[in-house]
Order: sequence, then C-alpha cells, then structure tokens
Amino acid sequence: MELGKKLLNLRKKKGLSQEELSERIGVTRQTISNWELGETSPNPDQLKLLSKELNVSIDELLDNDVKDILVEKVSNTEELSKLVLKVIKTCVIFIISVFVLLIVASITLKVIRSHKDTGREIEESIHCELYGEEHGFSIAYQEYTGVPIAFGGDTYFFDILDLDKYNDAHQIFNITNDYVKKNGGTCSIIEDYDLNDIVNFYVKDGTVTKKNATFILETKSDYKIGYGEAFTIEKYDSNTHDFQVFNSTTDKNCAFNMIGYSLDKNKKRELKQDWSCFYDELPKGLYRIVKHVNFDSDIPISEDDVYYIWAEFEIE
Repeated sequence: MELGKKLLNLRKKKGLSQEELSERIGVTRQTISNWELGETSPNPDQLKLLSKELNVSIDELLDNDVKDILVEKVSNTEELSKLVLKVIKTCVIFIISVFVLLIVASITLKVIRSHKDTGREIEESIHCELYGEEHGFSIAYQEYTGVPIAFGGDTYFFDILDLDKYNDAHQIFNITNDYVKKNGGTCSIIEDYDLNDIVNFYVKDGTVTKKNATFILETKSDYKIGYGEAFTIEKYDSNTHDFQVFNSTTDKNCAFNMIGYSLDKNKKRELKQDWSCFYDELPKGLYRIVKHVNFDSDIPISEDDVYYIWAEFEIE
C-alpha cells in the first residue's frame, strides 16, 4: 500500500483529524494532506514522530517503494553537498588567486615607479604671512615620489624649521603650514601646473567634435588673468598612463593669433578652440587641451611667470 493511503487509514483508525495529527508532530495541516495525497513525503525525523503517534513501526509504515525514495533523497543530498563543497573550493581558490595577483601587481607597479617612472616634474609655491611679514618658497619635485629636485625663494622657514632634512616636498609644505597656523599666520600653496583652485577650465557639454570644441574659462578668485589663443593638445597614452603631446598630423601652414585677452576676477568666458588646421580630425581617444595664463597679481603668484591650465575631453 502506498504511504499516503497507509497514513490516511492509520490516522482514521486512531480517530485523529489532519489538524490534530499535524499539531502532534509539529507540521501544518496542509503538509498532512500533501502526504496523504502522495504529493510529498515525510522526512526521517517526521517518520519517527508519525510512527510514535500512529503506534506503528517505521518498517511497517514504509513500503519498499517509499524506502527507495528516501534512499534516493539521501543520495541526492550527498551529491548536492559534494557540488556545494566543490563550488566553495573553486571560489576560495579564485579569491586567493585574485588577491595574490593584486599584491604582485601592486609590488610590480611600485618597483617600476621606483626604478623607471618618477612622474612629471611638479613645482609648487607656498606663500605665508606671519608676524606681519611675508615669506615664501617654491619646490620642484618628482610627481610620484615627492622627492625635491630644486628649491627657490627665501630660506626663512628652512632656517627655523630645519626643512633641509626632509626628503618629501609634501611633508615640507605641511610642516611649514602647520607651524604658521599654530603661530597665528596664514599660508597658501599654488601648483604651477594645475591652477584649478584659482581658475575653472572645462569643456562645454555637447560641443566636442573631431575638429573643435568650446571650453569655459572662469576665474574663481580675486585674480585677473591674461591668456591667448595658443594651446597644446595632449593625448592619453595607456602605456605610460599619462598624457603626451599629440604632434601635428598635417603639412598645413598653421599659426596662432598672438592677440592677448584678459578676464576679470569672478568672470566667465566661452572659448571655441579649433584644432582642425593642425590635426584635421582627432582620432578616437582621451585628450586634454593645455593653455598658459598669467595673473595680474604678485601675491601669492607672480605676474611674470606663466602658469598652465588644462581640461580633459574625449573623442568617441
């Protein structure tokens, strides 16, 4: 006799309803109904409870076909466990492999940078006011390492803070700035190659073509700036992970208008930059346009020096 029918007969012989039997063995009435209809089967623990409540042995409760089903379930469970363990093992091996690769890549990058690529030469200047006097100096240093290459300006802070013993430009600036602030003074630091704290220079949305684009030049401080039409196009090089000057690709006789322009403090202006004469059309890639500007001010930057601003854009 099938298990479902046997359960039905034994339950009725005991005078139990489906709900009463379900409460005694801790399942729902629907579960009892599903068992009796043969749609599902009880697990081994549930069989033990049924055997106790219906006062029959498990062997009597089960026929051979149901036993086979249980054996198959146990076999399937074992196979599933093996599969899960295999998946977990594969995932662990993958995670460990990725972790090792990341470590190797990080070490390799550090080795390459330390032996071959120190980055661009960056120059920063710091100007401070302390005790009613002005002092400042500049440092040219390696972009990636921070190692100083050359110094300029007065030696006031070098003398009182013994800055010569430090081999990191950022540390030198930080020590100077902290000292001045603790003593009631103020400092400002200017990067010569990136003046985005003073000037906004960016591409206008929707204007980039292969031959030209419109850029926004905006002063963000009290400095009046001067600029011309000249520019340089640089293209991102995935090998060096840096922008390189993109040389002219045509034989045309091209030249810039040498007229100078000025932009007052806190003003904005649109600049349409056309490079079609030099390159005809720029191929697909990531670029930046570099322009030089000067400032109508000598503190904290010099009006005699040229500073560079740049804006990135992409040709798709």
